[in-house]
Amino acid sequence: MSHNVIPIIRHVPSRAVLRESFSEINHQIVHLVARIEDAVRDDDDHFFGLCDELRSQINELVGICSDYAQPELSTDKDRDGWKESLRLLVLMVSHMELMFLYARKNRVSVMHYRKEISATADEFLQRHSRIVTSLG
Repeated sequence: MSHNVIPIIRHVPSRAVLRESFSEINHQIVHLVARIEDAVRDDDDHFFGLCDELRSQINELVGICSDYAQPELSTDKDRDGWKESLRLLVLMVSHMELMFLYARKNRVSVMHYRKEISATADEFLQRHSRIVTSLG
């Protein structure tokens, strides 16, 4: 076994590329939330796929934000704050999925669960907007 260690250097895209990716991901997130709300209204089976895609976009946003953050300009507390905020968005997606399942199981209360999903989607967009504003 060789004792030579080859360092792995991680290539981070330029800040301009990261900013463009940041904008694209945020646009996609907003678009996905609208599609999720449409899927709820239509009782569409694509709902769960859209939620998975939304989670994927949030995780992509975490990666972009990690690359974009300048360690010398932000503290660990700042980085932990936005990471926690993005994790909360993932939990909100899970909450919407749970409400969708409840609506399917309990048809009598379907309107209640749809309203809950709509309220959660609205809160999701508000939180997302605040995160984007604070990071942008």
